[in-house]
Amino acid sequence: MARAATPRQAPRKRKSNELIVSLDEFASLCGVTPETMRNHLKQAPAEADWLLARGRRGVGYKIAAEAALAWYRTRGAGDGIDNARQQALAELRLQMLGDAGDDDGLLLTGKQRYEEFKAGEAELVYRQSIGELCRVADIEGETVNAVIELRRQLQAIGPTIRRRFALDREVETAIDDLIAEKLKQFVDKLDVDVDSDDTG
Repeated sequence: MARAATPRQAPRKRKSNELIVSLDEFASLCGVTPETMRNHLKQAPAEADWLLARGRRGVGYKIAAEAALAWYRTRGAGDGIDNARQQALAELRLQMLGDAGDDDGLLLTGKQRYEEFKAGEAELVYRQSIGELCRVADIEGETVNAVIELRRQLQAIGPTIRRRFALDREVETAIDDLIAEKLKQFVDKLDVDVDSDDTG
């Protein structure tokens, strides 16, 4: 005798403005890791109409965010998205970090902080690659080399003037001393690390 076919549940009609998210996105909304959220979703009711597609090999989760968040809160697992808990965690971070944390940053989860850090790091690398930023050490090195070369060329002025105008050696010494004094002021103003041996 043939078994009667089990009627299949009609697919739920989706709202045109409904936000559909992936497993990673939903986990981020709830402040947990994707692995933790995957364990939660395995316990979701089979008839859950907000779970549009269950993840399996080659197929990702499709989750109606608003309804799924409501389900997550009812589980008592929604501490990650509870405002009071987030505020308490923010205050605790503030006690630990002092003024090192800003108001927005204190409310971020560890994963969100890591993602922001990586995004900032990638931006710095990109801006450096297009010549918008440069390393301070590179600039300091070039400046020191320029000061040393300037000193080398200025040292030749005293002897050149003395010979050209048949002046006494005291005049050459006075010129050298004046150049050394002005060069020292220049180096001090630049605030670069140039040894006195390098500059004379």
